[in-house]
Amino acid sequence: MIYKRNMKKHLNKIVRKFDTTDKSRYNYILNQSERSTHLQFIDWKRFLKTINQEDFFYYPNTSTFKEKISNHKYFNVNENEIFLCAGSDVGIKSIFETFTDGGRVVTTEPSFPMFKVYSELYQCEYFGIPYEKDYTISVEKILSNITNDTDLIILANPNSPMGEYKSFDEIIPILEQGVPVLIDEAYVEFTHEESFIQYINEYPNLIVTRTFSKGYAAAGCRVGLVISNKKNIEMISKFRQMYEIAGVSMKYCEFFLDNHGIIEDYWKDVVDEKSKLLYQLRGLEIIDTRTNWIHFNTDDDNKKTKEIFAKHKVLVKWGTIPHDNRKHWCRMTIQPGLGNEPFIQELIDAY
Repeated sequence: MIYKRNMKKHLNKIVRKFDTTDKSRYNYILNQSERSTHLQFIDWKRFLKTINQEDFFYYPNTSTFKEKISNHKYFNVNENEIFLCAGSDVGIKSIFETFTDGGRVVTTEPSFPMFKVYSELYQCEYFGIPYEKDYTISVEKILSNITNDTDLIILANPNSPMGEYKSFDEIIPILEQGVPVLIDEAYVEFTHEESFIQYINEYPNLIVTRTFSKGYAAAGCRVGLVISNKKNIEMISKFRQMYEIAGVSMKYCEFFLDNHGIIEDYWKDVVDEKSKLLYQLRGLEIIDTRTNWIHFNTDDDNKKTKEIFAKHKVLVKWGTIPHDNRKHWCRMTIQPGLGNEPFIQELIDAY
């Protein structure tokens, strides 16, 4: 029997990586902006009481969850302006499926890796705008690279990995180009800045993605949102999965919407802790961000840092940053109380 291969040929050039990190081997999980401090025991018990066996038996009905999102002061949108998805990356994929047709995708470089992956999957021209030396992104360079065949503009705000936040007034010239503009607000909860959600009906080309993974401490639940005007959501929803998220995941996120003070306290504690750490680690070369992580390095390219972190089983992200030749910059997620941990004091003493 001869097997005739009908696979799309361009897929052979796309490289996907699997994260095989066993986080159970580490004492501190500080590499992916997840929450790693436990909820208070009383809050955890209150959540567990909301779960029943039917949440596992039956397909989830998401209507109540969407209603809670739409009525919540932090979102304040209509239900028909919400697209629910299994993580914001799935929402971004649906946006690619809806709006791109092989044209140009303009974004920042580096940024969230899936922007490039989806561009390659849907055979778009990926065009990344590099960071300036002060780690900002030039709006003028974005505008000058919007072509007649540009399908989509993507801006993470705050961006990743450098953590710059752009105000709505800065973004207006981009929105006025009439091209679909995706603002990915994965880390907006840590900024004390406005969300672009409030402008979705003022600018019909504006699409906002949000996630429950970072600020809402639910990365394992895989719950995300696409928020835009009714017409856009109607089109994006044609790519909706049969059942968007798991019932238990929905219950966990509902619990935080109903008890939002728990989450708001977490945001404040993270921001306050970051301020303390910036002072504690002032002897190091630090790049602050408008997110829940910092970058830092040393004259020995974090050689001693890596030894200390290995000793204490601290999981962080090592890599490069724009405009610097050192290979081992540390990107470390901030958690409440982190500055009191012994490996931080050892790091201070080492440098």
